[in-house]
Amino acid sequence: MYNHDYVRYLIEFHVTRDWFECHEIMEEMWKAETDANKRALWLSLVRIAVGLYHERRGNSKGALKMLTLVQSDAKDLDWCSIGLDKEKLFVQIKQRVEKVKKDAEQSIQSNHVEVFEVMNLPISDESLLEQCKAQCLSESLDWKLDPPIWSEDLIHRHSLRDRSEVIAARHAAMQQRQQ
Repeated sequence: MYNHDYVRYLIEFHVTRDWFECHEIMEEMWKAETDANKRALWLSLVRIAVGLYHERRGNSKGALKMLTLVQSDAKDLDWCSIGLDKEKLFVQIKQRVEKVKKDAEQSIQSNHVEVFEVMNLPISDESLLEQCKAQCLSESLDWKLDPPIWSEDLIHRHSLRDRSEVIAARHAAMQQRQQ
């Protein structure tokens, strides 16, 4: 059995395509993790989700930053331990980086933006896939890897959320450091 929050991440990643929510879920896991390898894996999954979120919004600079960090920092991690195929994943990341660079160049030259293409993580552990499908079923969701119709709320989620708690926490932490 895989961690429930990790399965939630995979459902958000593949079914709802809410990469902002993926970031939120995995950031909590990353912050709480004590095992160095798992911590690095969780951070890499945060970066993949954030990279896709930026790419879908047309922010190629942000997408490239996140995805190239995964390329450089996560190659030696034990991706098999979380049910993912490392070789396939890094082929996908490499192709994604190349596509984002190409799309960025094209948009500068012709003001034309390519259609965003979704990415699916290469799940290699059948039991993880079954756990994801079972969780979807319990939430009345279909485990489909098709892209949904994008809504503006989904695409620009970070700018539409209530940030008052985050701002208050940052302010309190800053005051604490100053004392």
